[in-house]
Amino acid sequence: MTAEGTMSPEELLDAAWRYAWRPPDRRPPWLWAEEHIKSIPYSPIPAAFRSEHSPWIREPLEAFVDPAIPCVSIMACIQAGKTTVAELGACYIIANMPGPMLWLDQTDEDAKDQSESRLQKLFDECPPVKRLFHRNRHKKKLDAVHFAHGMALWVLGAHNKTNLQRRSIRWVIGDETWRWPKGHMAEAEARVTAFGWLGKRLFVSQGGEEGDDTDKKWKSGDQREWTFVCPHCDIRQPFLWRNVEWNKEAHDGAEWDFSAVKRSTVLLCDNPECRHPFPDTSKARKMLNATGAYVKMNPNASGEVVSFHWNSLCASSWGMLAELYLRAKETAKRGDLTDLKIFYQKRLALSWREDLEDFRADIKASSYQRKQEWGKEGAIGINGEILSAPFERELAAVPLRFLTVDVQLDHFWCLARSWAGNGSSRLLEWRKVHTWEDVEAMQHELGIAGSLVFVDARHTPGTVYKKCGEHGWTALMGDKRAMFQHKGKKGRRINRYYSPRRTVAPGGKPASLFYWSNLSIKDMLARLRLNQDPEKGLTWEIPEDAGDDYLRQLDSERRVKRGDKWLWEQIGKRDNHLWDCEAMQVVAACMLKIIGRESFPQIETEAAEEEPGE
Repeated sequence: MTAEGTMSPEELLDAAWRYAWRPPDRRPPWLWAEEHIKSIPYSPIPAAFRSEHSPWIREPLEAFVDPAIPCVSIMACIQAGKTTVAELGACYIIANMPGPMLWLDQTDEDAKDQSESRLQKLFDECPPVKRLFHRNRHKKKLDAVHFAHGMALWVLGAHNKTNLQRRSIRWVIGDETWRWPKGHMAEAEARVTAFGWLGKRLFVSQGGEEGDDTDKKWKSGDQREWTFVCPHCDIRQPFLWRNVEWNKEAHDGAEWDFSAVKRSTVLLCDNPECRHPFPDTSKARKMLNATGAYVKMNPNASGEVVSFHWNSLCASSWGMLAELYLRAKETAKRGDLTDLKIFYQKRLALSWREDLEDFRADIKASSYQRKQEWGKEGAIGINGEILSAPFERELAAVPLRFLTVDVQLDHFWCLARSWAGNGSSRLLEWRKVHTWEDVEAMQHELGIAGSLVFVDARHTPGTVYKKCGEHGWTALMGDKRAMFQHKGKKGRRINRYYSPRRTVAPGGKPASLFYWSNLSIKDMLARLRLNQDPEKGLTWEIPEDAGDDYLRQLDSERRVKRGDKWLWEQIGKRDNHLWDCEAMQVVAACMLKIIGRESFPQIETEAAEEEPGE
């Protein structure tokens, strides 16, 4: 050792020689991690890693470092260790099987956050890795770490295609691949070509969309499913959502008593001759997981890809999941599938299938006439709040009804719908008129506030903006985007099916303009049409005298897939003006939060992990 406390060249050479000739550690990586990782610092409960808390990650870790397996694909729920497989595997490889490694997140910014908030903190808690940090601090950056034994780790974004094309890599790790652009997974896989049979790929993700790269990769593998053995019938079985049950009497006909739901939730054995109920306790989950093992659901796969799947039932409270599911179902009844889709993708770790949704409906008329008053109609209060019937009339400013207008070259299609505070609605009236004065007359005849008149600006935007400014109406414009980002409280970003308000003033009084998602809003309308049973609460109704023209136009578009995109397209030359008017009704109801996910309270979904190290 020199006077400055650094190693002499002879000592460096001796250390390198000893490191090179030390016997390799070939224990299972999870067992190695239990000895060497004393804390997972970003865990809600930092503690030494113990695989018994998440036994489902043992076999994926072993497969990751197995030279005989070229590719591992993991599709798993959030907060149950899927990224931990990649992180612990990286530690093991750096210490025992070094070779150039590329860690890919969605974007460079996400990769920087992953490196700073998780990877490098974990490396600091793993002595065999920490000892390999280079003395030159410039060799340890957020996007690249060069270790003393010569191994390099790059942590980069998969969106940037240049990150996928410049290096020969032995170990490729792709995190949350469901967010990657199409084709970028194949680009990442090509990086290992130069290493031949030594090249290895690990892709981990929640569920994405059916047919995307993540879904295809996972399905090409042997599809190993995490299972347990029922102690009462000795049948091995997966953790299946269909076997989660709760007391249906916790619903009073109007809403769920979620505390009663959670108290009564159980997991039933899948064996029809057993059906033993397991209580929603950590003890029950640990008992079932103690018998856990993977079963190949696709045993005839080629062997090129080994794929794993586990869902939240093995790790999280079944009662909590039941509440999330029921809340998602409630928002789906209000026309918004976002929370249900999130539940399937994040909690059940399944690829979402858009075409499972049946958008067709046989419309049944309700027993009322056009323009007939409706006792359930809500109102907007004098302070801007939504009032549900019954309410004190002196508290109401205007009735809760919208007029939507589809503008054509020489005529207009106008439609009025009455709304209840709970999201139910009734078609009030529709007409084909020929002048702007006719539109204004219909507004006043039906007692609709000017701020609740919404006019399509697609064909004649300048004229529409001018008229909206004069009358206090709102201009709408359909758009191909599926979502629009809004600024929420404390800088939080909120995705909605309509854009933030824009002000337009083409030589006159300013008017408000909103863009809206043609796909997402019409999806909502198609689902709302299914709510035709008054006994189930929320309803979407039409009168007995709605008319054949209205019914024809309501079935004037169909949902189709073009390439990898879904869209609504006109069927032949059918008039679709009233369909567009009904879609704009949905936009207006979303803005007032009568329907959609913001109309129904949600609970925090990013709950803490149950155990440290999961």
